[in-house]
Amino acid sequence: MKPRMNVYITTSKKNLKYAYVAIKSLFEKNTDSEVYLYIVSEDLEENDVINERNLAGELGHRIIILHFDEKVAEKQIILGDKNHWPLATLACYWLFHDLLPNDVERIIMLESDVLVMGSLREMYDADMHGCYAACPGPEHKPVRHRELMKKYGGDTLTFVGSVYDVEKIRNDFTLQDILKVNAEANKKFGFSQQELTFGLLFAGKIKYFPGKESCIEENSQAIKEWGYDYIVQCEKQCKLLHFSSRSDHGKPWNPVSIMPGYYFWWQEAKDSPYYKQYFEEQWILYDRVVLEKKQIEKNISYRNILLITIVIGVLLMCASVILFKLPIYSILIVYSALILAFCITILLRQVSILWSRKKGHR
Repeated sequence: MKPRMNVYITTSKKNLKYAYVAIKSLFEKNTDSEVYLYIVSEDLEENDVINERNLAGELGHRIIILHFDEKVAEKQIILGDKNHWPLATLACYWLFHDLLPNDVERIIMLESDVLVMGSLREMYDADMHGCYAACPGPEHKPVRHRELMKKYGGDTLTFVGSVYDVEKIRNDFTLQDILKVNAEANKKFGFSQQELTFGLLFAGKIKYFPGKESCIEENSQAIKEWGYDYIVQCEKQCKLLHFSSRSDHGKPWNPVSIMPGYYFWWQEAKDSPYYKQYFEEQWILYDRVVLEKKQIEKNISYRNILLITIVIGVLLMCASVILFKLPIYSILIVYSALILAFCITILLRQVSILWSRKKGHR
């Protein structure tokens, strides 16, 4: 009988097609375990995961959907970029006490934008030495992140590939304890984020795995900081590739800039039932970027026209004062009206652009 391994991931109806590659690679690379995959979601139903459940059955694994209540969470959570951080991503706050069954004593965390490159068994079975969590070392986290945690007295925590002693956390903390630290993190950092919250909560009680062997981040910042050769070397030995994105929202399925590990993601994606959709969605994203770029160019043109109109208007008013000896106060009134009209026009255009972008991200 294979040993059980509990794994946590969040996704939704909208993003399940991307999470499929993470789930598939997890199941295929961990046939030495019976994986209990707990999918936490705000809207997934049983009929949505037929493909994933069939795959699990073929390889001797299980899938359990845990429903996350967004209405409850939104009272406690402050999101930074709502398009980048869905509310359900922070379901881990409720995981230990409200979501997981009582028989789960340990769990390893993944995200839907990872690729599992090897067995996670050794990481999962690691001796925690009395720690609440074990995770990839801080060497692959952004310098700013590490400096912030040091400044506020926390330890740097990497969420992807992190293992939690669920039983110890349940015994030593309540859900309210976790949410209280989240509130403190909100005040310090301006928004909720599981790495920051648990880094504060578990300070002094986090075990580290060597980053090169456990998880490597692949994004534009990582390439600049570590370089191509280092990342490729890590890919040969690490268990997880994490395609974390920056403000450009770059992912393997949205290749804003190409990362070395995208090759492995697409190799795994070839057998996905959503393969065609990866291309179709990428084309939609690209068209949206092109449209936004054209909109910016139009805005610049309109703004230049307005500025030129005001300059010409000022020159004409000055000429009127000289030629027709008009009172200066009347000219000032007209000029003020032009400035006000200009400002209102710019404001209305900005509101229109923001509304269009918000509508486009739905």
